Amino acid sequence: MPEAFTRGGLIFQLRHAMIMFRNSRPDVERVTRKLTLLNSDGLQASPATQFVSCVLSFKSTVTIHFNGKQYPADRILEVLLADLNGGDSFELEAEGPDARRAVDRIGRLPMFLPEQSVSAKPFLRWEALD
Repeated sequence: MPEAFTRGGLIFQLRHAMIMFRNSRPDVERVTRKLTLLNSDGLQASPATQFVSCVLSFKSTVTIHFNGKQYPADRILEVLLADLNGGDSFELEAEGPDARRAVDRIGRLPMFLPEQSVSAKPFLRWEALD
């Protein structure tokens, strides 16, 4: 028979509380990957916005490790403060239930792919002809 105790007129059974807590805890994994920024302009406003938007689509906590410092990857200002330039390598760490998917998806952004970094133009500009 499980231990029971009362508090505020309610009877609690310790066994059930422990089982409920154990089952409600999500699986958490930590994934780290080294990435090299191949965008010649570095991680400036437009690519940083794309980077942060991708990070925010996951539940995991994502962190940039660069030059001995850590930067939360879900905040645009922090990403800009990391001051990543073209050719810089850094560690990307994700921790959470979808950490592996987050790191895989972030690693497929155009700024990290060699074949798209040189010729990719993320925005087309149309000019009116008068």
